[in-house]
Amino acid sequence: FLLLHILQIPNMDRSDYLPAERLQELAAQIDPRLQLEPQAEQVLQDVADDFVENVAAFACDLARHRGGKALEAKDVQLALEKTWNMRLPGVPDDGGNKLLRKPPNNHPTDGHKQRVQAVKRSQARMAA
Repeated sequence: FLLLHILQIPNMDRSDYLPAERLQELAAQIDPRLQLEPQAEQVLQDVADDFVENVAAFACDLARHRGGKALEAKDVQLALEKTWNMRLPGVPDDGGNKLLRKPPNNHPTDGHKQRVQAVKRSQARMAA
């Protein structure tokens, strides 16, 4: 279906998703003196390749599930969100589509912190 067309691009090796030159550029952004060993490059390329293939496969499954004939950005966005809790900046949510929700807020409120402290005090009194 869609996945075969995406992943079987002629004359493209797996390492073409993230070429060694691009890896060196990324490493230089972190530390200009950093040099990647060939084995490290290969591991990072393998991870990037697996990531692309897994996201593409899941996105194709989502497109098929919604009855689509083509893979759309919203399919990739949903696959990234569900699998990796990632959002792509600049990808619209189709005018309020609830499937593409905001990432969860992981910051506890003051009220929650107070309740947690009250529970801890109560547990300490019962243990004593």
